[in-house]
Amino acid sequence: MNKLRVSTLSTPPRRTVLGGIVGLAGLSFAAPALAATASKATFTSMLRGNAPPANTGSKATGNARLVVDMAAQSVDLDLQVVGITIAQLWDQLKAQPIGPVHIHHYGSMAHMNDPSVSLVLPVPFGFAYSATADGFAVSLKGYSYAAGAALLNSKVSFADFMASMRAGLLALNVHTNAYQDGEINGPIVPAA
Repeated sequence: MNKLRVSTLSTPPRRTVLGGIVGLAGLSFAAPALAATASKATFTSMLRGNAPPANTGSKATGNARLVVDMAAQSVDLDLQVVGITIAQLWDQLKAQPIGPVHIHHYGSMAHMNDPSVSLVLPVPFGFAYSATADGFAVSLKGYSYAAGAALLNSKVSFADFMASMRAGLLALNVHTNAYQDGEINGPIVPAA
């Protein structure tokens, strides 16, 4: 079993989009609406049992939508999983603060044979998880990146987290009792 560890991403500092938007404020009456939408970025993930690195053969599936608020440095997560019940989620992780659903960082977009894989944002088990007729759902609103990083004692900055997400280096993973390394997973990509 792979051990989960905190990532130590290092990327050069990036200029924020917000600074450019503030400069545009006087150019148009619609600038407040532009600023409101430009401070958020939307990503999706399709989780499968045949997606690297899992390749478990599981028929379970999942679809996630993540909305990141750059100003608040928070994440909204809506995840729907079919074919895995809450009872099948890895009991050991359900009992720990990090929970059985995670965002992992990989060294490349291939997400295969990567000894540097690390956990960068956990989805704690609890009120956000709910049973559905054919699986389970997770709904988190305004989840503080800093709070999630604190569960891991992570020093990975929010800017590094966002840079890795935009670079396709992050994947969403669901850990179960049957597949403790992850039964289904999928790359996190910018929404179309």
